[in-house]
Amino acid sequence: MEDLITCKVAREDFQQWLASGNGPVTIHSGEKADVLLTILEKTPSVDYLYRTSIAKDGGISWRNSLLFCGVYDGENHALYLAKDAQAIFTRGPVPLVTEPGGSMMEDICGKVNRRVEDIVANDRSNLPVQEVTGWLAAHNLEHYQKYGAQTDAIQMLFEGRAPDGKFHSGYAMEELPEAAFLAWLQDPEGFIQTEAEMYIKSNSEKLLQQFLENDALLAEYQALVQDTGSPIHRMKAITDALNGSSAKMVNVTVKKGGEELTFKMEASPMKGHHTYYSTYHIPAADRRRFQLVFGRNTGFKAEEVVRITYGRNTIYEAPPAQEETMAESAGPAMGGMM
Repeated sequence: MEDLITCKVAREDFQQWLASGNGPVTIHSGEKADVLLTILEKTPSVDYLYRTSIAKDGGISWRNSLLFCGVYDGENHALYLAKDAQAIFTRGPVPLVTEPGGSMMEDICGKVNRRVEDIVANDRSNLPVQEVTGWLAAHNLEHYQKYGAQTDAIQMLFEGRAPDGKFHSGYAMEELPEAAFLAWLQDPEGFIQTEAEMYIKSNSEKLLQQFLENDALLAEYQALVQDTGSPIHRMKAITDALNGSSAKMVNVTVKKGGEELTFKMEASPMKGHHTYYSTYHIPAADRRRFQLVFGRNTGFKAEEVVRITYGRNTIYEAPPAQEETMAESAGPAMGGMM
């Protein structure tokens, strides 16, 4: 099954039919009946609902086939409908069901993930393993520690977020297996506990890897926050300034190698993290002026930006400490956006 949606029965006659299961029932979308609904027992407490179309003459054909459309849990008086069948039950002036709820697949996965997190309790010593031994897992962990953690830390800084350092379970289903759903109906608590324990056991190194990656990310983020002189902080300040304006084109003043120049540039390419800013986004006339002053095939860095103006307003200005060292700026950057 792809998924099921919890639904609330809206009509007493439909509730009685679900409970009794006495023969097929017709459903009307207008003046004429167009769907025949029947119920078949799966277990003593669980019934499956099927539908078939009714022809214009009011009958059915031997070419008709039964299509699964839901599950009724008689013990708990709960109805679950297939996504593609909901419209049949919710249409009309007096619908059979109302208040369609959430996805059962998402609901079950959410409960399993919460149980996994409760068992692990954000403590790696509660995992069955304490070392990553698999070759691929160890390779991925090393790569993240060397490269991925820094990239994620920079992205979080630009987004104004901080790593929470907490373990988060990643249990998921691509579809809702029939056997799993029936097991959940029979014993929800037992099913959630069993799935959580099996997930931890079969993914123990993957879960430990998450703890170790969290350590690497937190260390990179804290180092980045504390290194206030990093050019990355300049880039974030520029990004924040541009995000706070409606500018599509701004005036940028750059100083490097003892030369200073103001030119127009598109605002959007200056947002975010870059090794340097490309002259490609400078209008042609100003790009030629830039190349005459700073040379061809050069760009500029965030720490070389003195100020950015939009209209008559200065929306970004380099900190004084940056301006003092501007003349000692590194050599020219190659053209192109990184």
